Amino acid sequence: MKRIEIIFSQSLEEDVFASLAHIPEAARFSIIPGVRGKGYSVPKMGDAVWPGENTMMIIWCESDAAAAEIEKAVVSVREKYPDEGVACFMM
Repeated sequence: MKRIEIIFSQSLEEDVFASLAHIPEAARFSIIPGVRGKGYSVPKMGDAVWPGENTMMIIWCESDAAAAEIEKAVVSVREKYPDEGVACFMM
C-alpha cells in the first residue's frame, strides 16, 4: 500500500483533477486545503507578502502500476506549469 501526497497551488486544482480523472485509484482521496509553505517555487504563505496557498491531496493506492500512473499525471501538470510548484511524494 502506498500513500501518495500531491501538493499543488490552489489555482491548479482543476488541472490536477483533470489529469487524474482517468485513473480509478485516484477517485478516492482526501483534500487538505490552505496548505502553506515553501518548496522549490515561490512561497505560498497566504499573506500580503507571499499570497496564495497550496492544496494537499492524499491518495492511498495498492497497485504499483496505478501509483506510477498517478505520478506520471502529476509530472504532466508540473511540466505544463513549471513555475507554480507541484510536488508528489510516495511512501
